[in-house]
Amino acid sequence: MEQIKNYFKSWSAIRIIRIVLAGSLGMAYYYNHEILFLAAGIVLSVQAIFNLSCPGGSCSRDNAAAKKPEIKIKKYEPQK
Repeated sequence: MEQIKNYFKSWSAIRIIRIVLAGSLGMAYYYNHEILFLAAGIVLSVQAIFNLSCPGGSCSRDNAAAKKPEIKIKKYEPQK
């Protein structure tokens, strides 16, 4: 039982949002019998349970913005 508690303590907010959305899509499928709701609910629940994200890391952002170009400025001293 302790392992289960530790497993859910490590969940981030996005994983909780995914599992809640999966549950609501499951309820929508139950009431409407639309297969699209079921498919989306299954995909979101698998992502939440196994902590999967975009395939191949395609949704990770580029860190080019964090690497700002370094500009070196020399002090101008006129010659006399």
